[in-house]
Amino acid sequence: MNHYARTFSLLALCAAARFAMAGAASPYGVCSHITRVGYGYRDESCAHIADTGIGAVRSDVDWYRCQPAPDVPFDFSFYDAVLASCEARGLRFLPILMRPPAWAKPIGEHLEEWGAFVEAFVRRYGMRCPDIEIMNETNLRVFWGSDPDPETYAAVLRTAFAAARRAEPGVRVLLGGLNGVPLPYLRRVLECAGPDSFDAVCVHPYTHPYPPEPALEQNLASLRALLAEFGAADKPVIVSELGWPTHQANVEGLPLLRMLLAAARPEQKAWRCVYATTAPESGASTVASAIAAALPSGSTCEELFGDALRARLATGGVDAVIYPFDETFPADTFDDVFAFVRDGGVLVDIGGMPMWYPCTETAPGVFSKNLRGEDAAPLRDRFRLSLDAWWLNPALPREARAFPTPAAGAAGYKGDPAGERARRFFKPDRLGPEDEFVPLLVMKDTAGGEAVAASLIRYGGDMKGCLAVSGVMGRNASVPIDEAAQARYLVRSLAICLALGVDGYYWYEFRSTEEDPNYSEHHFGLTHKDFAPKPALEAYRAFIARRPPGSVQRDIPLRDPDTGLYRSEWKRPDGTVGGVLWKPGEIEDPVFY
Repeated sequence: MNHYARTFSLLALCAAARFAMAGAASPYGVCSHITRVGYGYRDESCAHIADTGIGAVRSDVDWYRCQPAPDVPFDFSFYDAVLASCEARGLRFLPILMRPPAWAKPIGEHLEEWGAFVEAFVRRYGMRCPDIEIMNETNLRVFWGSDPDPETYAAVLRTAFAAARRAEPGVRVLLGGLNGVPLPYLRRVLECAGPDSFDAVCVHPYTHPYPPEPALEQNLASLRALLAEFGAADKPVIVSELGWPTHQANVEGLPLLRMLLAAARPEQKAWRCVYATTAPESGASTVASAIAAALPSGSTCEELFGDALRARLATGGVDAVIYPFDETFPADTFDDVFAFVRDGGVLVDIGGMPMWYPCTETAPGVFSKNLRGEDAAPLRDRFRLSLDAWWLNPALPREARAFPTPAAGAAGYKGDPAGERARRFFKPDRLGPEDEFVPLLVMKDTAGGEAVAASLIRYGGDMKGCLAVSGVMGRNASVPIDEAAQARYLVRSLAICLALGVDGYYWYEFRSTEEDPNYSEHHFGLTHKDFAPKPALEAYRAFIARRPPGSVQRDIPLRDPDTGLYRSEWKRPDGTVGGVLWKPGEIEDPVFY
């Protein structure tokens, strides 16, 4: 049995199952693709979800499935079966109304038809679906279908709100779950739609592979402040997606790394590298081992951060520092790395925008990621690095194939004959007269000019070293965490959300598909593909047992500023008091009382 299963008695777990029947009052939810055609596990998933004590399940409801052609009656029979599966097990269903049919695109030109769909859905199900979520992650192109458009989404939201009110005034209309907490996008929605066009706000404040603290509470505080600006401070906030994946480590870009180092120092036979991790609790050591194995015989790579990285650079004997392949970098040691390059060292940063997301060590071995890439601009400027991308330059595509230059070929690079999929680019316009810019992967932009997707900067004058960068982004840049960390982060994020007054918490997701062992999207589940539980499932079950639906959060500080100790405390329906304690970097496993 794992840590959480041992912690709680059978009696407490049985109590959680009893409380699951009170799903309407439960803040505990989970995302599950029970409405996907071909999923094939709807009834089995609902049974397992209810057995855990979870009270609600969230999944998409596609307009195109209900009305494939204009002027035909709505067909909700598929969703009738979905609700029957949920209700048979005491689960509340949270529908995400989304995906218009082809004939209703762009949706901004079909608002009347959209409103008719929303009204028909709410009339059919009424308070059987007490909440409806209006679309999903509309601040992302992949879900919106084109460049995010907060003005049009505001119109979509207003229309849905009016339609739902006509059908059943008691149904809450939720501003659809936004990826992250995108304040500028949300601000524009609020300006256009107003606070009276929704009943609650849904966000997806992912931090993976980093722990929830302190980014989660900071993001929720910023969201509350923005809502208060618009007179909506009393609107409930729902975390309708949050989770951490447990995929296997897969270090993409190693051939590029090998080429960049060879171009920087053609005479170098073996490399002494440092991998400057920003996620030491994850698979960083695996990444360091993979780097060493990919380099010439005799090469080494150490995973270091913080004081250990500073000490290693100070002692010498390091040829190259390698930043993570996921656009993050450790801001705390930036000055040390900059001095290393200034004095002749090589810095490699590949996998997207170099030095984009600064990460700060908030506790020993615990990093917090800053989601505002523009905040790192003053640091990038010290390297005289000039970035380019489609949102900065209209001549650049979102993605294009880039091909090796003769300099890359001389460094031994062959690569994909079809070209490398590049999304970020570099320019030499900030370099000094003694600096050398060496293009290594190039493509043509729409204006016929050359766009550089990978390059080497050999510094001159005041600096002696090299910076090697690549904008080729792999399918899965994030490093994984293990299953024990997933369970810890579930409890800690859930405790934080409830302490900060979040109205509902939906873990993403219930069952892992596990089709690709290296792809994070396939490994967020609380269970494996065969429904075998991960420790996170037992952690969720245990949390619900300790804090059953109907519990009331006690108004105490979440974090002690002097000790860094987190404490979330509540009063249960039977009058007893419970809570959970932890301290990032020291008391990683939450302790219940």
